[in-house]
Amino acid sequence: MSKIKFKNDNDKAEILNDLELNMNEEFQATLQYICHRISAQGEDIRLAEAFKSAALDEMAHILFFSDIITKNGGTPGFRTWDVDKSSDIKTMLEKDLELESKAIARYSYQIGRMKDYPELVSIITSVLNDEKDHEVEFTEYLEKMSKKSNL
Repeated sequence: MSKIKFKNDNDKAEILNDLELNMNEEFQATLQYICHRISAQGEDIRLAEAFKSAALDEMAHILFFSDIITKNGGTPGFRTWDVDKSSDIKTMLEKDLELESKAIARYSYQIGRMKDYPELVSIITSVLNDEKDHEVEFTEYLEKMSKKSNL
């Protein structure tokens, strides 16, 4: 991605702040999914691999956002990440769905907010689509669990 031509310094500051928030939220998701992958490994190998795949997607998102920040004169900052360390699969999925729901809402809002920057909209739309895929996959696992427990 090339350097973005921001309308003004205020717009640049706000957008770089949004991108830093995204980067940090993706760090939280990556770490949480890795914890969940490790915890689920002994119980459900397919779900453990789904957590691993989602973590790898989130890692790519971190790099998208951090690269854009850096290329546009910003310095990515790191926050503290609250990571769920549940060992119960149902709780893991519920916590992961909370992260995905939050990300979907944030990215949907940002697409409208950044409409004057087509390169950013394209990247955020791609990330949003990954988040929606994770949400579908985690929801399906949770529904299967509910059906099994109702038998």
